[in-house]
Amino acid sequence: MAEPAGVDRGIQSLIAARNSLKSSLEKSKAIGLSLGKTGPRFDEIEQRLPSLEAAVRPIRADREALVAVGGHINRAVGPAAAVLKVFDAVHGLEKSLLSDPRNDLSGYLSVLKRLEEALRFLGENCGLAIQWLEDIVEYLEDHSVADEKFLSNLKKSLKGLREFQEEKARLDGGLKDAALDKLENEFRRLLQDNSVPLPMASPSSLGDQPCIAPSQLPVTVIHKLQAILGRLRANNRLDKCISVYVEVRSSNVRASLQALDLDYLDISVNEFNDVQSIEGYIAQWGNHLEFAVKHLFEAEFKLCNDVFERFGSNVWMDCFSKIAAQAGMLAFLQFGKTVTDSKKDPIKLLKLLDIFTSLNKLRADFNRRASREK
Repeated sequence: MAEPAGVDRGIQSLIAARNSLKSSLEKSKAIGLSLGKTGPRFDEIEQRLPSLEAAVRPIRADREALVAVGGHINRAVGPAAAVLKVFDAVHGLEKSLLSDPRNDLSGYLSVLKRLEEALRFLGENCGLAIQWLEDIVEYLEDHSVADEKFLSNLKKSLKGLREFQEEKARLDGGLKDAALDKLENEFRRLLQDNSVPLPMASPSSLGDQPCIAPSQLPVTVIHKLQAILGRLRANNRLDKCISVYVEVRSSNVRASLQALDLDYLDISVNEFNDVQSIEGYIAQWGNHLEFAVKHLFEAEFKLCNDVFERFGSNVWMDCFSKIAAQAGMLAFLQFGKTVTDSKKDPIKLLKLLDIFTSLNKLRADFNRRASREK
C-alpha cells in the first residue's frame, strides 16, 4: 500500500532541513577558523595604531602650517649638512695627524692647518645649525605637526648637541692637541739630534784657536724648526717651544765648557786668603771667558737670530739671554765680582787691571749684541 503524499513530503522536508543544518554547521566551522586566524592580526593592527596615528597627524594639521614647515626644514638642512660634512672631514684627518711628523713634516703641517680651518668653521657654524634645528622643533610643537614623543626625543638630542658644542675643545675629540704635542716632540728631537758640543782643544791652546763659531744647525733643520714654530705660535704654544730651545741649547753649551775645568768659578770670597792665592785662576778666567764669548755664545747669538727672526728681536734676544744665563755666563761674571769683593791687597789692583783688560778685549762683542738688541 502506497504511503500518503503528506508523509513523503515531510520526509523530504526533514532531509532538506538536515542538509541545511549540515551546511550551516560547516560554514560556522569555517567562520570559526577564520576568526581564530584574524584575532592575532587585530592585535597587530591595534599595536600599530599609535604609530599610524602619529604618521597621519601631520595630515590633520592646518594646511598653512604644513606648507610652511617645508621652508623651515630646507633652511636648517643646509647648515646642518655642511657641519656634518666638515665633521666627517675632521675624522678623515685623524690617521695623518696621529702619525710621526718626521716622515713628512711639510705634509703634516699642511694637514694640521686644514684641521685648524675645519675647527674654526665648526666653532662658527655649529651654534647656527643647532639654532635652526631648534627653531624647527619649536615650529612643529607650536603647530602640532609632529608626534609629542618624537618632539621629545628631538629636544633631548638637540640639548646634547648644544652641550657638546659649548665644549669647543671636544669638537675634534682632542685631535689638535695631540697633533701639537707631536710637533713639540719633533721640535725637541730636531734640536737634540743636531746639537753637538764643540770639540775642545787643550785648555792651554785656547788662545790659538781661530774665532769661529761652532757649526750652526743645518739650514734644512732651521727651516723645519721655523715651520714648526709658526704653527705652534698660531696655537699659543710659542713659549713652550722657547723653553725647549733654551733647555737644549744651553745644555749643549755647558757640555762644551765642561772640558775647560771651570770649577774655580765657584770659589767664594771666604775660600781664599788673598788675590795672590788665585792669581793663576784669574789668568785662566780671561782666556776661558774670551773663548766662551767668541766661540760659544757668539754661535748661540747667531743661531737664536736665525731660528726666531720671524718673531721679532724681543723674542730671540730674550731667548739668547736665557741661554747665556743658564749655560754659565753668570758664573764668569760672578768670579770677577768675587775678586773685586776680596780684601784689599797690593797685588789686587794689578789683577783687577787684568780683569779689566780681558773685559775690554770683548767690548766690541758685547756692544754688537747690545746694538742688535736695541
